[in-house]
Amino acid sequence: MTFATAGTAAGIDQTRPGHHQGGDGLPSVAKLAPALFWFVVAMPVLMGKAGLLEIVFPVGALATGALLVTRDPARFAAFTWWLWFLTPEVRRLVDYQAGWSVISPVMVTPFAVGAMTCLVIAQYLPMLRYRAYFGFVPVMIGLFYAYVNGVTQAGMAAATFALLNWLVPVTLGLYVALHWPIYPQIRDAVLRAFVLGMALVGGYGLIQYFVMPPWDARWLINVGMTNQGMPLPMQVRVFSTLNSSGPLAFLLVTGLAVLPAARGILVPIAGALALGSLLLSLVRAAWLAGLFVFVWLLLTMPGRHRLRLVAVGCGLVLCSLPLLSVPLVNQAIVKRFDTLNSMENDRSYQERQEFYGRFLIQALTEVRGAGLGTVDTATKLTNEDGHLGAMAYFDSGILRVPYELGWPGTLGYVAGIVTLMVGLLRRGGAPPDPFARCAEAAALTILGCMVFEHTLVKVTGVGFWFFLGMGMAAKNYGLASLQPAPPPAALATEHRPEDMRPEDKPQEDNRWTEA
Repeated sequence: MTFATAGTAAGIDQTRPGHHQGGDGLPSVAKLAPALFWFVVAMPVLMGKAGLLEIVFPVGALATGALLVTRDPARFAAFTWWLWFLTPEVRRLVDYQAGWSVISPVMVTPFAVGAMTCLVIAQYLPMLRYRAYFGFVPVMIGLFYAYVNGVTQAGMAAATFALLNWLVPVTLGLYVALHWPIYPQIRDAVLRAFVLGMALVGGYGLIQYFVMPPWDARWLINVGMTNQGMPLPMQVRVFSTLNSSGPLAFLLVTGLAVLPAARGILVPIAGALALGSLLLSLVRAAWLAGLFVFVWLLLTMPGRHRLRLVAVGCGLVLCSLPLLSVPLVNQAIVKRFDTLNSMENDRSYQERQEFYGRFLIQALTEVRGAGLGTVDTATKLTNEDGHLGAMAYFDSGILRVPYELGWPGTLGYVAGIVTLMVGLLRRGGAPPDPFARCAEAAALTILGCMVFEHTLVKVTGVGFWFFLGMGMAAKNYGLASLQPAPPPAALATEHRPEDMRPEDKPQEDNRWTEA
């Protein structure tokens, strides 16, 4: 069996998704489902009845995800990204029209929909014994160890919610990696989602900065996040449709990393709006991450794409000049930039340095680990009043991993990530693909930002694991294209992973060698 038929061996349907037709030639329900879902979400908001979305939003999203997860993986991947883009804003609209709620079922929706990938992955667990995917195994074992530990220390509810935060990004990455035979369709669907998503998220961020919608201001007052500035125009750190400026900034960097692989008249507009909101987020770590993305792509992009990358970079800088010409904007951004040259006088840097000095020994000597559910927003579920616990704010991702997972969990989690990243960055003769290089840049950047905060969970974690999986899918798809096309009879034969013989598995890069 050739490499091109390995997708069939994996049990993955290689037919092009999103083109199911009914007998009358009308588009399939799956094709219309995402648009119908967002239409249904918009109606209660426009009617002033957003409180209905506490039920309609999660139920509708789960129904849409269930329809797409096996039938149309490409559209499912794009739909999950839209949920990550917009869910916090939906929650704020619900709170504004129906009253403030400390714990909102709306916020669980992206995790619940993403968890549906577990049902697909469970069907192809035998594929995890191959080297291409084996790195996911120790990652999951490490997380389940920390989950069991967390149940005993924080309770079932908090530990389960924390597990969703950690595990759903991993399963989304594995989901797209397993669907490598339809990599072009997933790539195109995700690029369309990111182009339109960056335009919407970036554009709304600018509106938020200059206008400050009342629902955003009300939410900012209720949560009491003083580090986001004042809930007033031109006095806030932009967080757009997300929960805070940090996740927004890293999402925008991820979007800017993949936009060079996109085409269309909306691409430069989306890039300019995203860059504007990135600057107004005032997140210095994300600014440095954006610079790293540009340099990495400049070094790794195929030669003919480098000039276009430089042109796009120059264009985005020119587009940001009108924004920087606004005195208050220029003053805020320049002041933030200046702190990079005088970190010893920067309060945020000093607090992070103090945290490292105070907590380093405790984090590294927590052999058993605190367990999932003892850190971050999951602590709401351990307090009767629904407020965050003492360990809700954790400035370092590097220290949070050993503290929360313990030594056994950390060993598996880190070993798995290293294994997967080494496999991703090993070129292996696959033809160059601009999107694959962009996916690598996004994954590497998010991983590097673990120094500043935990970027491997929630929406930033989805960015890392999803684009890690897309990079793996691109590599497998590229290697498959180097193989001669199999005869029709071979494609018609049904194979199972356990039936694969060693001589049937492709030898390039030993992708299908058992670990």
